[in-house]
Amino acid sequence: RVPGRPGRGARLRGPADDLEVLETWTGSFSDVAAASEAAETQIAAGADVLTGTAQMVVGAIGKAQENGLYWFGTQSDQACFAPDTGVASQVYHWEVVLQEIVAMRADGKLGGQSFVIDLENGGLVMSYNPEVEIPDDVMAAADAAIQGIIDGTIEITIRPAE
Repeated sequence: RVPGRPGRGARLRGPADDLEVLETWTGSFSDVAAASEAAETQIAAGADVLTGTAQMVVGAIGKAQENGLYWFGTQSDQACFAPDTGVASQVYHWEVVLQEIVAMRADGKLGGQSFVIDLENGGLVMSYNPEVEIPDDVMAAADAAIQGIIDGTIEITIRPAE
């Protein structure tokens, strides 16, 4: 994604003219204080929704919760860290590929292959926080987007960071 430009998911909801994506890279997967500072900076810049990844997100989630901002998690269900504002998390289900890896190992194949987890194979699922009210039309749009990604009507393009 090009810094400052909305990602495809944001653009699917309508014209992107009124959307701005703010990005911060902390340079650490574990620095909770840096995540807190990054979240504070984003909030001061006018962010109304936050997201993040890695072990350090608890710092940013706390700031989202303190300020009543929506949080979207990744890797695991993070609703417990922001029970009032953690809307949804994409959750990795590694067992989808781990079962295949174990079976390959049992057959004597030791590596040389890459594996994919995604919405289609169940290795990636969306978990919604039942404590956050999601309007029916928004939930329907989310479900339609998930189905569109699975069936290919919504194309996911991965671009290197610029």
